[in-house]
Amino acid sequence: MTGGNDDTLLVLAPDAAGLAAHLEGRLHDGLEVIACRDSNEARDRGTGATLALANPDLLAGVLDDLPRLRWAQSTWAGVRPLVDHPRRDYTLTGVRGIFGQAMSEWLLGWLLAIERGILRRGRATRWDATRDGTVAGKRLGILGTGAIGQAVARASAALGIEARGLNRSGHPSEGFRETFPLDAAQHFAASCDYLLALLPDTPASSRLVNGKLLAALPRGAIFLNGGRGSTVDTDAVVAALGTGQLRAAVLDVFPEEPLADDDPLWAVDNLYITSHTAAPTDPGAIVELFLANLARYRAGEPLADVVDFSRGY
Repeated sequence: MTGGNDDTLLVLAPDAAGLAAHLEGRLHDGLEVIACRDSNEARDRGTGATLALANPDLLAGVLDDLPRLRWAQSTWAGVRPLVDHPRRDYTLTGVRGIFGQAMSEWLLGWLLAIERGILRRGRATRWDATRDGTVAGKRLGILGTGAIGQAVARASAALGIEARGLNRSGHPSEGFRETFPLDAAQHFAASCDYLLALLPDTPASSRLVNGKLLAALPRGAIFLNGGRGSTVDTDAVVAALGTGQLRAAVLDVFPEEPLADDDPLWAVDNLYITSHTAAPTDPGAIVELFLANLARYRAGEPLADVVDFSRGY
């Protein structure tokens, strides 16, 4: 794929103006930029675009109206709306390498808060010298061994946590003591004190975290989902909390967001909801990824992080 002088860039996101501001002065001469906040505006102004820096949900809504589109850079890690769209005659690139630090902070912050009794002690009204738990020597199972999972595994090792991974084939991955294939998920779970879901939204990952998988964990395990809401059977998580199979669960994402104020999940004991804040997107970092790929595009070089539509990531 080689860039041409006739390219037009559609920036399509609720914060399109902010993304465009980050791009200002950093694009080659002649590249027109059209910044739109929603699909309707893009349909009115951006139908001639050949390139897109876009929110996947919004782009999917206008994809049929962009006949000249050659390449789209997602602003999200998840690209399911575009993978589900039948159009395949353009290159889609994803987001990698910018969420690892934030996800590691979220995971370790919550594990420490639970193990060290920080939440309980923060509400204490009397002296309590009961010894707290520790994360040292615990085993963390991570569903998904890509860039984010590897970053979490490395960060966890600094606190003495041993990482095990689950991926499609069980192939080795940096930072993991051992890895397991999807068809060995229950065997994998049996060796995990903590379970973290980071899988992309694909048919293979749909409701992978179900009653059987949770039952395979050692009793009193902690489950956290920082990946996709579709990965988890939430009712099974609630049931496991009720029986004590899970000591605690931290859910950042849900199939339908935002979670309604009157949703019963808010009142479930030992279930902590973090409102899709585990690894927020940094607009500046997204722009840097896009600019690096734009340089490759103009030079006719392969783009980084190309999405395989058949796999969904």
